[in-house]
Amino acid sequence: MKESIFDKIIKILAKLFGIKSIPPEITSGDADMLAWWDIYRNRPNWLSQDYVSTDGIKRRRDRMNLGVAKMICSEIAGLVLAEEPEVIASELVKKVIDNESLWDNLRRSIEYQAALGAQVIKVGVSNQSGAPRVWLDFVKALNFIPLSWDNTQITEGVFLDKRLIAAKPYIRIETHKRDVVDGVQGYSITNKLYNEETQLEASLDILDEKIEPQIFLPISRPIFAYIKNPEANNINPESPTGISVFANGVSVLRALDVAFDQFYSDVELGGRRVALPGSVFRKYTEVDEDGNARRVSFFDPSDRLFIRLQGDDADAFTPQDLTFDIRADQFKATIQTMLDLLSMIIGFDAGYFTFDGTSVATATEVVSRNSHTYKTMVAFRENLDNGLRYIFSIIDELGRMYSVAGAGDGNASLAWDDSVIEDRNTRANYYVNLYQNQLIDLITALEKIHGYDEKTAQEMAARIKADKPTIDTERLFGAGI
Repeated sequence: MKESIFDKIIKILAKLFGIKSIPPEITSGDADMLAWWDIYRNRPNWLSQDYVSTDGIKRRRDRMNLGVAKMICSEIAGLVLAEEPEVIASELVKKVIDNESLWDNLRRSIEYQAALGAQVIKVGVSNQSGAPRVWLDFVKALNFIPLSWDNTQITEGVFLDKRLIAAKPYIRIETHKRDVVDGVQGYSITNKLYNEETQLEASLDILDEKIEPQIFLPISRPIFAYIKNPEANNINPESPTGISVFANGVSVLRALDVAFDQFYSDVELGGRRVALPGSVFRKYTEVDEDGNARRVSFFDPSDRLFIRLQGDDADAFTPQDLTFDIRADQFKATIQTMLDLLSMIIGFDAGYFTFDGTSVATATEVVSRNSHTYKTMVAFRENLDNGLRYIFSIIDELGRMYSVAGAGDGNASLAWDDSVIEDRNTRANYYVNLYQNQLIDLITALEKIHGYDEKTAQEMAARIKADKPTIDTERLFGAGI
């Protein structure tokens, strides 16, 4: 059995750091993550198909791939960050958000989180020209090994940083462990560089940046946040790690690719075919006016229309049309049924993904507050909100520790705008109905439908009343309501 990545790292940890063991629920997790990562990258193990051709030779081909797993993860990232939240925090936190392009990086890392089950955001401090700078590192779950945890968070862990230096593979291993130095509780951060070829420790000096072998931070909590998918880990319930959003739908993803591949084959093989006797394919000798002879055929050998059959009696043989109808409707219905089932498994509404025969599309009218898709998005967003607020508090704490300008008291909050992901027509109809039944006033209806502030809504209401004393709802709120 091939040795897993985590197994290799555990041996390194034992050799370099003295960490003797890691809970089995962690060591067995990398195989699942690697499988999920391959599926997300459109490289699942089921694409390769072995078959025996008519000549008795065993051959291999690659099935067609719909890429639904990637689409699911991308859609979740888009819903969670449909609009950037308003951040109420210290000047230092806001500066770090801008300098580290937080929201751009999160769009990518949330997509990876959906695929792998979690992501890790780490805070660090470096000196540039003598001035400390707070930075963020976005780490995929594949590059992090939890060492210890409690009911609220992972408290110790190992970060893996793979690099290629002078064409040789290295791994920088960064451990974060609780420690006590001179009676002060905190965290020791240790860095080691390991050569994968020689399996020996290497000097940190060969790295481009300066990295300290060990530092101690007098801080009572970890400087990273492990943000996982909201779904409970039913694959390994004892593990603190998350599971992929499509972990329980892998068999459906496979069935989708198989069905799409068969559909494609049906289209490819469904072209017109005409069977003719072998004699008509014979080559004949043709002599030109100069007396040069050459072998010619009346058929192009690359032409896929004609099929050669055994037999020479061309006069007694009637050409046979072997063309069959393409089962497009059956395949489209089958693939759509599987997409609806997959949507239910991942927490989306049935019909969110649609197959038109050539590609998979997503719903244009996104979510109402009672939909499964909306609830799944909110669950992802709540975990992200908790993780970001924790990271913001760590930024402030490290900022105060290193006397960085703008550091606050660590209290931060995020205000998310849910209206941008709701179906606009559904929302408008709701408030029009309330206004028509005299349950809200005109100004409130305009605020809710158009997102106006109170002053703008008052001005709009005044213009509407001045324009026409009695108007219908289509004129008031726009056509299509």
